[in-house]
Amino acid sequence: MLKYEEKLHFDKYYNKLQSSSVLHKVISLVCDVAGYIVLYYFIKYIFTSLPDFRPWNNFMPWFSLGGVLFSKIDLIYFTYGLILICYGTIKLSKITMENHSVRNEKSNTPERLLVTGYYAKVRHPMYGTFIILQAGFMLSLRSLGGIIIACIIFAFQYVNAVVEEKRLLLPTFGEEYKTYVQNVGRMLLTRSEVVALSLIMLLSAVGFLF
Repeated sequence: MLKYEEKLHFDKYYNKLQSSSVLHKVISLVCDVAGYIVLYYFIKYIFTSLPDFRPWNNFMPWFSLGGVLFSKIDLIYFTYGLILICYGTIKLSKITMENHSVRNEKSNTPERLLVTGYYAKVRHPMYGTFIILQAGFMLSLRSLGGIIIACIIFAFQYVNAVVEEKRLLLPTFGEEYKTYVQNVGRMLLTRSEVVALSLIMLLSAVGFLF
């Protein structure tokens, strides 16, 4: 995960977490929510110009905003995405703090294997959180295109996790990591997170029939 953190500039993010007050963290969360709202509308607007197959398409339009039609079922999808954004943002902050608790800041390498906190539940909670944030957002768009992209995101993060285990974690921690894999079978998502993503997929699957 440390290599991935470098690419996403998580060092700066971590420094902000350490120095931020509760107020700053609340403001950051509010900004993330505002960003979700803007991005949600922007992607919905793009999808209106593309051929797409939407679940629950028989719902009558509720209101129109800038050429984008919204129905009442969109409120359920939007709320779902908003909850995931808040949950994922908070979780990502905590995981980042956990990662840096075992990190050698000079060599930028882990000093020991992290097996507590979120890592006691799944082996790659940060990749799982990316799935929640990214795939969850795409699923909230009520669109076949969004569902397809969500599946691609899941596959991409799964491959990231597998590659990291083979190229970094197993060579670094050896037998200790093999034991960890045996003790923590889940790779990316907790059971409740799987249920949350599955429910919206099921809702969409049913919606394609009506």
